[in-house]
Amino acid sequence: MMRILLGGVGISALLIVGTANAADMPLKAPPIAATPAFSWNGCYIGAHAGYGWGRDTNSFGQAVASGATEGFEGFPAEFGPFNHNTSGGVAGGQAGCNYQPSPNWLFGVESELFWSGIKGSSTAPEDGADPGTFSRFQSSNRWDGDVALRAGFVSGMNLFYSNAGVAVGSFKYTEWHDDFPTVHGCPGGGTCAVSFTDTRAGLLLGAGWEHALTIKWSFKVEYDYINYGSHNIPYPSTGLFGAAIQSFPVKDTK
Repeated sequence: MMRILLGGVGISALLIVGTANAADMPLKAPPIAATPAFSWNGCYIGAHAGYGWGRDTNSFGQAVASGATEGFEGFPAEFGPFNHNTSGGVAGGQAGCNYQPSPNWLFGVESELFWSGIKGSSTAPEDGADPGTFSRFQSSNRWDGDVALRAGFVSGMNLFYSNAGVAVGSFKYTEWHDDFPTVHGCPGGGTCAVSFTDTRAGLLLGAGWEHALTIKWSFKVEYDYINYGSHNIPYPSTGLFGAAIQSFPVKDTK
């Protein structure tokens, strides 16, 4: 997942000086203010936007095939597979703190929260004996948050870094078939859809380049890989002739 991030770094100082009587003050040219040395030390907030690509692998086809009537129809194309690629935009904000113990090394921690439009689906045709005309499985990543540690190499106004941490993502899955809530039991005939949501934790690994525009502003380009692992979601085809498989595994990465 590629993102471009803009951050504002706040660095401020309050200088208090004593007053002096004008008669006692010698006349001389005011001192030239020294330009403050740049440092990555400090805390910051910022915003980001980007685009992501991912992959959903699932066993929705095996659940469909476990229906009571599916074994007699002889049409394996309707069983998928329903694995699919995903893509979409992301946008959100971040906050973090940096510690620069030496001129060339930096360590820090950063948290992010962002909206995600990353989604995808896979569709298969139904055979003519079924009341439905297609089966489909869709996955949508709705939002994500993460906390990551980062370490980097500093070269003046440039920072090259890698990060690792924990991510949390919210997903919505939609299943289309004619066996919901039971075999060929879609109200009104045809194909019905059922949806489930799930929030999961995963592993985040990333790398990026950050460039300081001024003492207070920087931008960076970052690539993150997130693996949310595998988990089960329901396949709600029940009743006397319900499906033998009532849940199936889904795995999402991006």
